[in-house]
Amino acid sequence: MSIVLVNFLIVIIGSIAVLLTAYFSVKSSVVLGYHFGLSDELIGMTVLSVGTSLPEIMTHIVCSLKILEHPQLLNNLSGLVLGTNIGSDIFQQNFVLSIVAIVGIVTVEKNHLFKDMGGLIFASLLVLIFGLNGIISRFEGFILFFGYILYLFMLKKRGMIEEKSIVKIQKKQVFKNIIILILSFTIMAFSADKVVDSSEMLIKQLHISASYFGIIVLGVASAMPELTTSLIAIFKKKKAISAGILIGSNVTNPMFALGLGALISTYTVPQVVILLDLPFKIFTALLILYFLWKHEILKKKNAIALICVYLTYIYVRNLWFPVDF
Repeated sequence: MSIVLVNFLIVIIGSIAVLLTAYFSVKSSVVLGYHFGLSDELIGMTVLSVGTSLPEIMTHIVCSLKILEHPQLLNNLSGLVLGTNIGSDIFQQNFVLSIVAIVGIVTVEKNHLFKDMGGLIFASLLVLIFGLNGIISRFEGFILFFGYILYLFMLKKRGMIEEKSIVKIQKKQVFKNIIILILSFTIMAFSADKVVDSSEMLIKQLHISASYFGIIVLGVASAMPELTTSLIAIFKKKKAISAGILIGSNVTNPMFALGLGALISTYTVPQVVILLDLPFKIFTALLILYFLWKHEILKKKNAIALICVYLTYIYVRNLWFPVDF
């Protein structure tokens, strides 16, 4: 068996392990969320958006610690982790959101639309501004990370904690779910470490850019929790949760995950991220905002258009930016 195939298998198996542990951690987080009286929308935009973003968060932590240990890997690992983070968001905005709209419905209340989508767009703009000089420093990571904490306080202030949402469980059940969370995080960290090691080898063996590998492989894999959790929410008639997951995750990734990673190690930013990836993410976010404002739901024809735009982006990305520079 070739070394390339072995590394691909490690990436696939490791990613599956990360996704499975993310599933169990999300399930326990939801139980605890209802126990403490969080509303459906707040659970979607905080508990579930953080829970489904755990693959990206763990990838950032693992890569940043590796950068501290091996500073010569700064450029490669920065490209990989930024590609994974932004690629996951772009895939969610254009593909996952569209699939949910096609099989169910995506709707956001108009009085919340600009606040929710505004947070998503502002987070992307902030990363774009910070990355213009080619570096996201620890101080800028600090701003992103604690900006996310302020964002959570804003959600709480908006009044999305409801007494009627409380579903109390026994103390032993609370303890059990906390243990599941801790075990899930431990397994996830170990699996993410192996995935990053094998991804780094594949980038060298296949002679492709680190950020592009992150976008088309790790980014898509990292977005699977959002896809499955959103579809489950749709089938359970929890529309607010489904929309909240996808919008909230696209705030969590650039603010919480990327901010935490930069706070640990600092990142270098490939120019393609500034020239194409982030502008494309912001453009499609504005497009979604327009569709939702005009129709109050994401229509199926709009969803199909977003998927086509995503496929065009992947083609252009590979054609014009085959390597990081």
